[in-house]
Amino acid sequence: MRVLIAGIGEHKDFGLKSLQAAGHFVGVMDLPHRIPVDLCDWWRASDGSVDSMLEAADSADFTWDAVLCWAELCTDAAREVARKLGVPGTRMPEGRFRDKGLMHGRLRETGLPTPQLGVARTLQECEHLIEGRFPVVVKPTDYGGSGGVQIVTGPDGLGGAFDAAVALSASGRVAVDRYVRGTEYSVESVTWAHGEHQVLAVTEKHLTRPPYCVEVGHVVPATLPDSDREALEAATVTVLDALGMEAGVSHAEFRLTDKGPVLMEIAGRPAGDQIPRLVELTTGWNLYRAELAAVAGERIVPGTPAAQCAAVRCFVGDGQTPFTYPVTPANASAPPLLGTLRELRYTTGEGTVHRAPRGLVDRLGHGIVAGDRAEVTAALAVLSRGAEVYRGE
Repeated sequence: MRVLIAGIGEHKDFGLKSLQAAGHFVGVMDLPHRIPVDLCDWWRASDGSVDSMLEAADSADFTWDAVLCWAELCTDAAREVARKLGVPGTRMPEGRFRDKGLMHGRLRETGLPTPQLGVARTLQECEHLIEGRFPVVVKPTDYGGSGGVQIVTGPDGLGGAFDAAVALSASGRVAVDRYVRGTEYSVESVTWAHGEHQVLAVTEKHLTRPPYCVEVGHVVPATLPDSDREALEAATVTVLDALGMEAGVSHAEFRLTDKGPVLMEIAGRPAGDQIPRLVELTTGWNLYRAELAAVAGERIVPGTPAAQCAAVRCFVGDGQTPFTYPVTPANASAPPLLGTLRELRYTTGEGTVHRAPRGLVDRLGHGIVAGDRAEVTAALAVLSRGAEVYRGE
């Protein structure tokens, strides 16, 4: 098939290689600096708008068979491009998997638990929604990658958090959520057809401490009791039904409370942060191939898992210490990294002091490890330099 990725985002080499290895011709449209041109069969620059992407797609001297999107900000536009080209794309109601106001409004309509207090356009509306009930989480309704998300513990911090969130919101709307205490997980799923959802993996998430709670690590599969795993899987299926997912893959983020799972948000696209790589290593399921199959009205089966456990650790600064590489020629050549390290990337040089992370833009690289759980745990301790594991408790 000729598959057009209308918005690829950052660090999606694994997705491109996955589709090409399955025999597909893969084209990409996005901002030029995001496109790994040496991995594409065809590419064009685009600003992410429907008109720009249609112009780029039409410049090819052949027709496309399907349109996908791996960049959160382009997902609705990509589905419109697929519709206008008359080819298959992911199928879900417009806005419900992008706009957190629409998303949680729909959940409330169907009687599902939601942390959202409401949506505000002004600081005064924010204050009215909160009514003095802190802590709360303030976030743009329609951004991505944890940008502009902040936990606010009292009235003094509300104005700055609102300004940061509204500055990133294309619609000028800010979601206000009550703060939910509980460990954080994500659930990766494929929807083959309307009402036919299959959970492929539950992911353990490692965060920085409040107020930003930036994701810095993921482990697949998550370690948790069967009853909690089943509750997360059941909650995911219920949410997908409520929001009307018809075909594609999804990435749902939950806090697991003493009363059960509470959805933070859900995206109608493959997860970022190399989670699809971890899922394939441990389950054999390739999220990118599953997405394309579902969109095309087909089904696939998983391959053979390569490891019992896999994890990614993102490197970040602390605002004080000059950054040094956690993996060196010396420790890479001995256990626990020897035999477990699958990928290593640095996006900055050593010696620079980087601020403590406030979003995904503050990451300085990542390492991926795979093996049995004990090996992965030991390797993560090296990658994180023994830093505490915070999970949103």
